[in-house]
Amino acid sequence: MAENEEGAVDPARAVEMRLRARLAVVERAAWFGLIAAMRADPAGTEAAIESERARCREGFGSGAWAKDLTAAERALLGSEVDTGLAGLVEDAKAEIADDA
Repeated sequence: MAENEEGAVDPARAVEMRLRARLAVVERAAWFGLIAAMRADPAGTEAAIESERARCREGFGSGAWAKDLTAAERALLGSEVDTGLAGLVEDAKAEIADDA
């Protein structure tokens, strides 16, 4: 169980929670930056993200990135990154459209 009898969080779980919190902070900061960029230059921002998607496909696909992973793991990671970036663009477009 995550809590001990005094209601304190287990130290190992506390490390996990701190890492999750740090990830959430980075995600939120990146989201706000993306929305600001989409408001300022939607076409340019979308083009930059598409360029990064292509760069990621090449990096993960060629094995140049994440060399510590197996080919199957790199393929999974690359697919998740590509899907995530594509989803961010669609989510940001929807957010901007809601502002209008």
